Amino acid sequence: MSPKKTILRELQGAYERRSDSPHVRPPAIPGYADRPERYQEAVNELLQARLVEGRKDANGHLTIALNEARRPEVERMLRPLWARPAIWAVFALLLAVGARLVAV
Repeated sequence: MSPKKTILRELQGAYERRSDSPHVRPPAIPGYADRPERYQEAVNELLQARLVEGRKDANGHLTIALNEARRPEVERMLRPLWARPAIWAVFALLLAVGARLVAV
């Protein structure tokens, strides 16, 4: 899974758990320790796209959380492949073509 999707999934999980705050420090995200440069680049891209919002914690470290205003867009990005309308359209088209070939 790409670093962006990993980050968004982790933030979505933190939002759903919502213990005290949905904000997460980027180094606490699984996979960050293995490839910190790729994950930091992904965090920066998500911040620029305003899919996530950042703030500083009590120690002055960056914490990130999902941007509430962009939550539907994030959920669309995290949809599984089989739940995408375009995939269903292609599947229906292939099914129709297959039925037509069998009928002939």
